[in-house]
Amino acid sequence: MTGECVIAIPARKLATKVVAVGNSSGPDLDKFATFRLTKLRAVHVKPPLIAECFANLECRVTDGRLVNKYNLFILEVLKAWIDPAQTNPKTIHHRGYGTFVVDGQTIKLKSRMR
Repeated sequence: MTGECVIAIPARKLATKVVAVGNSSGPDLDKFATFRLTKLRAVHVKPPLIAECFANLECRVTDGRLVNKYNLFILEVLKAWIDPAQTNPKTIHHRGYGTFVVDGQTIKLKSRMR
């Protein structure tokens, strides 16, 4: 365990690549080259950002005590990145076994926040 990671958040347009990347593994496979993804240098961690994703979070593991029992890491986000060219992206959320939910309708409610 390196103690750091990048959480890359893809939009709907990358769904096919997300599945392909998730179904691939192996020490000899360069996923960036195979799936034509672009590495971007992170500021605070060694793993690269993914340029095609609309958001990337540079993270450090702050607590790994629950990994063996629950497969759960507690992370601290050190820096968040967005791609301003991707306006109103539809996110995808994995529900397991190839099933995803796509971000839905936007609603606006009265708020005192600006």
